[in-house]
Amino acid sequence: MKTLHIFHNSDLKNGVDKTTCTLMVALKKLGVEPIAVVPKSGDVTDYLQSQAIRYRLIPYSCCASRAERAQFKFYGDSFAQLDSLITLIHQESPDIIHINTGHLLHAGIAAAREKVPAIWHIHAPFAEDLSRYEPTVGAGGYIHLLKQLSSQIIGVSADVSKSLSKYLPPDRIKTLYNGIDVEELLRSAKSSSTDIRAELGLSADANLVIGVGRISAQKDFAAFARIAAKVSKLKPDCYFIIAGPRQEPEAIRLLEDEIARGQLSNRLFVLGPRDDIAALAAQSTIFLSTAVFEGQGIAALEAMALDTPPVAMACSGLRECIVHEHDGILVDPGDEDSAVMAIVRLLDDPELAQKLATNARISVVEKFSSREYAKQFLKIADAAIAYGPAVISLQELDLLSGLLGQINNAHLRLLNFEQQTLGQRIKRILWELRQKLKVRI
Repeated sequence: MKTLHIFHNSDLKNGVDKTTCTLMVALKKLGVEPIAVVPKSGDVTDYLQSQAIRYRLIPYSCCASRAERAQFKFYGDSFAQLDSLITLIHQESPDIIHINTGHLLHAGIAAAREKVPAIWHIHAPFAEDLSRYEPTVGAGGYIHLLKQLSSQIIGVSADVSKSLSKYLPPDRIKTLYNGIDVEELLRSAKSSSTDIRAELGLSADANLVIGVGRISAQKDFAAFARIAAKVSKLKPDCYFIIAGPRQEPEAIRLLEDEIARGQLSNRLFVLGPRDDIAALAAQSTIFLSTAVFEGQGIAALEAMALDTPPVAMACSGLRECIVHEHDGILVDPGDEDSAVMAIVRLLDDPELAQKLATNARISVVEKFSSREYAKQFLKIADAAIAYGPAVISLQELDLLSGLLGQINNAHLRLLNFEQQTLGQRIKRILWELRQKLKVRI
């Protein structure tokens, strides 16, 4: 089988891109020929090259921003890159096209044009994924696009699948948990030169609680900071780190406010994006998740695979991956005091922490291995092939392409206008006025 995987970014710090890479490597080990389409060079292309996996670069702007201009560019790019993707699909003749988020509209159209079954991979609850399209086509439009441009739809957790099944055909929705390449994760942790305690000037036996992810409303690191402040009063030898990019200004401000309010400047360290997450997680005492929702929760699973017991708010997605009191501790969403108590409990009871850590590693290996991930994906691919290409009509495809083409033309004209100097703009306006006057005369 030949599979074509459409990426929305080229950043291994992004969970969606990372898990797609994991899937492709696992598929290759099963004898599949995976090929990638990536919007730009970066971590993903470097990784694919190291794994001898073919890829093509087709520029595309996705998920850059939800601002109106970014949406304008998103739809414009959907048209601008459509022909390149159609040509590639025609050349490669894949058996299946795997679209790694719901935001890759051009991939769905191209797959339908070339009559290749398409699998859309949804990594967040429907309402969150909808936000890319809602300002322009609304909920009904997005539902229609997914329904008409898909052969199968993957939800990364039962929670995500349930949110999708309210609006889309349940028989085409499959739950597929992201897989973890445990061996590669262990190699990465062991080969790293990172010593995070030494880097931060902490004692070698200091307890360390880690949070991983984008500083965003979803991850709610302001809550993480409030928990850190309370734990610090009870456990002076406990420190906290956050590893991940600063993404949303308001979430950053809320986090910084809590750090200042709790006087945590020497207690909670915001590290920013890191390439050594595996080492950081392996060297931490506890993994803490304060996320409001997760598609699944890859960072927590990776920490579990590295023998770091998790304490997590039982949000959608993540609550399916941790068994309370067996391989981690779950608390009710928003219950910061219970999270504090859980952390203190693990620090006070090393035997319990070790039991959870051991069970956590076993759980990931048994339930979330990359091999099982690939095997289950192939079953979904077979179902997509049996279903056949997307059912959208040629007339509707022409309509979509035509509308996107007009948006792209308008976007290009706007860019051209903005690049003109003020003097050029005035001259153009005066020229247009003269032309109108001539017509009237």
